[in-house]
Amino acid sequence: MGDYTVVADAGQSIINVLWDEIQADPQVNALISTESAISLESPADLAGNNSVLVSIYLYRIVEDAYMKNQFVSVAGSGGAQRKPPLMLDLYYLITPMVGAPRDQQIVLGKIMQVLYDRAILEGPDLSGTLSGGSQQLRVVLNPVSLEETTRVWQALEVPYRLSLCYLARVAMVDSHFEQFSQPVLGKVDTLQRN
Repeated sequence: MGDYTVVADAGQSIINVLWDEIQADPQVNALISTESAISLESPADLAGNNSVLVSIYLYRIVEDAYMKNQFVSVAGSGGAQRKPPLMLDLYYLITPMVGAPRDQQIVLGKIMQVLYDRAILEGPDLSGTLSGGSQQLRVVLNPVSLEETTRVWQALEVPYRLSLCYLARVAMVDSHFEQFSQPVLGKVDTLQRN
């Protein structure tokens, strides 16, 4: 389970996993030589910034409908019950910002390979409040239509660039709302005969 920082921690976890693999690959490491060249900023915010070479932009957050009702309640403090965690699906637009088309395709190929091989992030792959627990983050290629991709780029108000969409599921945000509930002690007979 995670604190409200899980959204930011999920993005940082993806950066960390990508950087671990990129720095071990001489061909891609020649294109992306430092972890700071991978950013969570949008391609629009990075226009003209030549030091950032990969954008991992969180463009959509949706409550996961399948996991929403999985938990009934969670034990809180002092016998209280806490609301179940908020289950989130995080949608990322991953865009190589390197110059030549061939280099963009090489970088995207490496990213796809890494996220295919390490589709389940857990344990040491996770950052911040996600780390240290039993939580998993599944990162999968999200095949979106050309129309949806075009809408994302139009919203950014920048020309389309070669990019991929990925889905990270399920990020759990713990609730802090607690409520005391009294256990049932016995049956009350409401109809008493005299």
